[in-house]
Amino acid sequence: MKKNWHLMDADADMVRTLTHSLCCHPVVAAVLANRRLDSAEKAQAFLNASLSQLRPPTSLKDLDKAVHRIARAITAGENILLFGDYDVDGTTATSVLLEFLKTCGARVSYYIPHRLKEGYGLQPRHMAEVAVPRQASLVITVDCGSGSHAAVDAARAAGIDVIITDHHNMPAAPPAAVAVVNPKRRDCPSGLEHLAGVGVAFCLAIALRKHLRDNRFWEGRTEPNLRSLCDLVALGTIADMVPLLEDNRILAKAGLALISSTRRPGLVALIEACGISNRPAEAEDVAFRLGPRLNAAGRLDHAGLSVELLTTDRMDTARDLAQTLNTLNASRQELEKGILADIDAIVRRRPEMLERRTLVLAQPGWHEGVIG
Repeated sequence: MKKNWHLMDADADMVRTLTHSLCCHPVVAAVLANRRLDSAEKAQAFLNASLSQLRPPTSLKDLDKAVHRIARAITAGENILLFGDYDVDGTTATSVLLEFLKTCGARVSYYIPHRLKEGYGLQPRHMAEVAVPRQASLVITVDCGSGSHAAVDAARAAGIDVIITDHHNMPAAPPAAVAVVNPKRRDCPSGLEHLAGVGVAFCLAIALRKHLRDNRFWEGRTEPNLRSLCDLVALGTIADMVPLLEDNRILAKAGLALISSTRRPGLVALIEACGISNRPAEAEDVAFRLGPRLNAAGRLDHAGLSVELLTTDRMDTARDLAQTLNTLNASRQELEKGILADIDAIVRRRPEMLERRTLVLAQPGWHEGVIG
């Protein structure tokens, strides 16, 4: 397909100013100016993004309620159930909170629904079939749940509290959960609506760690360095294709540096499977190599494979899981080729279809995990 390039004209005065103040090439200055980085300070922050520049998450609506309820569950030894989505954003968000809560000594497990057998999101039956058998008194959703009103009502009827963390568009009225932490809430002033689900989960971890510190929880314990989770945050952020601006850019930059020098068995094995062990990781590697393999688990099998890969501390287990994901991804690619061949044949038989602005095609045999 031929691409039509539309070149923006940069403000000449701004280009001169940035070229002089940053000592950079005019082409670089033009790119920065066209990104509306209209001062040396903004451009420096963009080019030299660091974790210290992250916005405090405290302005996220309901974050304080979520933190207090989770802290109470940790100290009381309650069973916590993490409920995630089956894409890379969901599996990395699940992994972030699973690892962090375990370092807090929490009694925590996770559940991700099967894409083909169960469909998307938290449903009422998950209370009776998952939460109750695990004796969970608190369910925390990651990357889902904003529209799960019926499931939250079912949880309340069973005496189970629910905390929702999500980044998808919100309905007019949120579910009646203990807390609904979603920067896209109409009443949320945080300015963090660009975050992926894993970014919201990371904000929760930041706030919870501080709350526990303020309450002297870490005395006699090792307080976790949350920077070690940025590799997972970068994976989910880049794979979910949210804009790599502001906090997302900061998290992606920090995470890519970690991925490049990772000792996390799952990432080491996955990088080996992708054949990119001999160079620093780039965003393109996450988007087109690591991400698709992690996504293949939820598309053709079960997304729990990705969580197990990302959180295992055993190298032999990691290599086995990485090979499984590699095989699933190869199968996904073959299925896609077959579907694209079918589409090409349909359009060749009916070339007049190309005169339409939009084409929506379907066939009974196309795999749901690939077309969705």
